[in-house]
Amino acid sequence: MTAPLLSVRSLCVDYEQRRAGVFGSRASTLRAVHDISFELSEGETLGIVGETGCGKTSLGKAILQLVSPSAGRVLWRGVDLARADAKILTKLRSELQIVFQDPLSALNPRMPVGEIVAEPLRVHAADMSARDRRAAVADMFERVGLRPEMTSRYPNEFSSGQCQRISIARAMVTGPKLLVCDEPVSALDVSIQAQICNLLRRLQRETGIAILFISHDLSVLRYMSHRVMVLYLGRLMEIAPRDELFENPRHPYSRALIEAIPEADPDRGPHDMADALPGEIPSALAPPSGCVFRTRCPIATPECARTRPPGESVSASHRVACHHWRDTHARTR
Repeated sequence: MTAPLLSVRSLCVDYEQRRAGVFGSRASTLRAVHDISFELSEGETLGIVGETGCGKTSLGKAILQLVSPSAGRVLWRGVDLARADAKILTKLRSELQIVFQDPLSALNPRMPVGEIVAEPLRVHAADMSARDRRAAVADMFERVGLRPEMTSRYPNEFSSGQCQRISIARAMVTGPKLLVCDEPVSALDVSIQAQICNLLRRLQRETGIAILFISHDLSVLRYMSHRVMVLYLGRLMEIAPRDELFENPRHPYSRALIEAIPEADPDRGPHDMADALPGEIPSALAPPSGCVFRTRCPIATPECARTRPPGESVSASHRVACHHWRDTHARTR
C-alpha cells in the first residue's frame, strides 16, 4: 500500500484573544482546530466543509505552516512540518501551495501578472534563466486557459475569474504536490465557478496533485471531492468517501448540511431549508460540554452533554463522532 503524501495527527490550533474590561484587558484562548487527524494521498481531493467559523481555513493554514499549530503533527512525505526548521520549510514550499478566496486581493496590483506568476520560480528555481522563466510562465498561462501575451498586463485589467486562473497559475508553476484551495470559487459567478472547478480537476488529472478543497458549498464539494470532512467548532464530525457521505450521512450535522442544499423545487421554500439547521453556532471561546453540536442537535440526550463522543469507524474509510450514529442510521433506513 502506498504511503500517504500528507498525514495530519491530532492537530490543534489556538489563538490568543485579549478582551477589554473595566479592570483592564483579559487574555483567553480560542481553540480554532481541535484534535484533527486524517491522511491524503497523491491525486486525491479531500473536501473540507462546515459553517463559517468552524476552523476550515485555520486547518489549511496550519498544514502549510502559515499559522503555527499548538499541538499535533503534520507529516509531509515523512517530514514533520510542525518541527521542521526554516531551511527545510523553505525547501518544501515549492511542493505546498495555496489558492486564496479573493482572487484580486491575492495578486500584487503593482506587478504585471507575468512577474507575479514568475515570482515563485525566482525563489525556488533560482538557477533558472530569465528566458526559461518566461517560457515556463507562458506555458502555465496556456494551461490555465489564458493567452501568453496577457503576461504584461496588470491584475486590474482582468475579470475575477481570470484573476483566479492567474492565482492558480502562480500556485502550479513550481510543480507542487499539494494544493490547498481556500474557498477558491465562492467569490465567482456560478458559470465561472464551474470553469474553475473543471480547470482544477484537469490539472489534477495531468499532474497527480493532491488537493485540500475548503468550501461551505456542499454542491461544489460533491463535484470536486473524493472524500469529504465535516467540521463543526473546530472538531471533526464525520469523514467519509463522497458518495457514502451524501447518500448515507451518519452524523446529524452532516445530514442537516445536506438537507439544507438548495433545490429547484417549488414546493420547498426557504423556511424548509432554514429548519434543516436551526439555532446559532455557540462561541468557540466557550464551547458546549461533551458534544459541541448538542445545542443544535435534534437527537441530543444527557449523555451528549456529559462526554465528548469518540471518533468511531463506520467502515475502513468512514469515521463519525456521535454517540447515537447507529440510532440515526436505523431511523432513516
